[in-house]
Amino acid sequence: MTGVSPQKQLMNARQYLDKLSIFIVNMANFYKGANPTFDQELVMLKKQLSDKPDYDAATVIIGKLNAVINKDTKIFRQRNLDSVSNLQKALKKLTKIESVSGDIKAEVSEFLISLSPDKDAVIAPLAQFEKALSLYNKALQNEAVGDKKNSQTLEQTSLHNTITQELKELITPFYIANKSDQHLQEIYHKLNTGLDHKEILECCLVMIRFVVRDVVKEASATSRLITNLHRSLTMINDNIETTIAVSTKGFETRDHYNSAIKEQIIVMESVVTDSQQLTELKGQATQHLNKMQASLEAAGAADQKEQVATIALMKKMQERVAALESEASTYREKIYMQRKAALMDQLTKLPNRIAYEEKAQFEVQQAKNNGTPLCIGIIDIDHFKKINDAYGHSVGDKTLQVIAKHIRQYLPKEDFIARWGGEEFVMLLPNSSVEEAFAKVEIMREKISALPFKFKEQRVTVTLSCGLSHITQESTLEEAFEKADSFLFKAKDAGRNQTIFKDI
Repeated sequence: MTGVSPQKQLMNARQYLDKLSIFIVNMANFYKGANPTFDQELVMLKKQLSDKPDYDAATVIIGKLNAVINKDTKIFRQRNLDSVSNLQKALKKLTKIESVSGDIKAEVSEFLISLSPDKDAVIAPLAQFEKALSLYNKALQNEAVGDKKNSQTLEQTSLHNTITQELKELITPFYIANKSDQHLQEIYHKLNTGLDHKEILECCLVMIRFVVRDVVKEASATSRLITNLHRSLTMINDNIETTIAVSTKGFETRDHYNSAIKEQIIVMESVVTDSQQLTELKGQATQHLNKMQASLEAAGAADQKEQVATIALMKKMQERVAALESEASTYREKIYMQRKAALMDQLTKLPNRIAYEEKAQFEVQQAKNNGTPLCIGIIDIDHFKKINDAYGHSVGDKTLQVIAKHIRQYLPKEDFIARWGGEEFVMLLPNSSVEEAFAKVEIMREKISALPFKFKEQRVTVTLSCGLSHITQESTLEEAFEKADSFLFKAKDAGRNQTIFKDI
């Protein structure tokens, strides 16, 4: 008889179990990241497992999927780090509010010491958010947190405005996603019209609640995915055990039939030796050949039955993989949309500060590896506060949107532009010397100043001030940013509506 031995089949089944198990287990990490090629590879894997499975090709695809998963599992960890970082910023600002009592500030400071992000954690720790919520409640209940608007110092006013602006940026994604929430709508509109200290603290509480709620929702979705994966692994393991049992039984059956055939062959040899007449020998040979044929047919039927059972089990596993593929595809799309929202400024639709930090790290490394120039620029809209004060925050928001759109339009596509905060934007200009960057930024700045803004039937010219610096092999991104920021201040001191990239 020819074909793969039962022991080899058993070994192959175990190998496929190992590889499939590694694939499913690694999918548990899929919620931590998303990659556009992941779906395509899953589709190819499904094809390889359909009908007549090609395990060699499937193994190659599984190897690719494992590589993709291991490479892109940091997104959720980064979201956790960002959440804790935002919480730290909010608490630090609470300690700077003079009207908050010293006891509460001391408690906040002590909590900040223990509030360190876990780089390996996937879900933000709810206990830390609950503690922060408790501290804000104490601050609200404390009589020291009152409306000191009339006695505010210049520093307090600046801090108040900064917190208001950052709260507005933080709450915008939640406002867009939950426009039916009446309470959220009221807070969003109040942030545009102005809030006192107490109302700002209330807004912080709302933000923490929304963050905690999203964390809980994300944890629930993750738990469901892992539960489904666990069930799938259990089912696959049971199916493999059944396959092994069937294969073992089939081996025993074939061994039985093989022994029967060998026995018939021995008997035939004895008959040939003992027979005296040809007719008698022919009859006995025919009889034993018929018995051998019956044994062969029975062995073939047993093999066919085993193959049918194995195919049925593989189809069940294939169906489960398809179900997991569908669930993973939906989850991947959700993660992709969340990541896109997390990296976008909701007002201007430009990349936000988080996106800038990711892009900056990449471009700095590229520039240093390749020895190519890299410039950084900071843009500030001149007299933007006057626009807000004279025409309202809604007009100010519209102005930001128009300016952002045209900055992106007037800069080359290879250059990166993000909203830094408020009316400031930050640029990365790879493969450009500081002189080349200056020429590009000047073209953009002059075109912006020529835009026909009209507020309340009054023609208004909106201009930009810019500071530019370049990153060298010896300097850091932070040093170049500070240099560009200092040049921006010089541009504003020199009369605004200009770009400066060197000491005057």
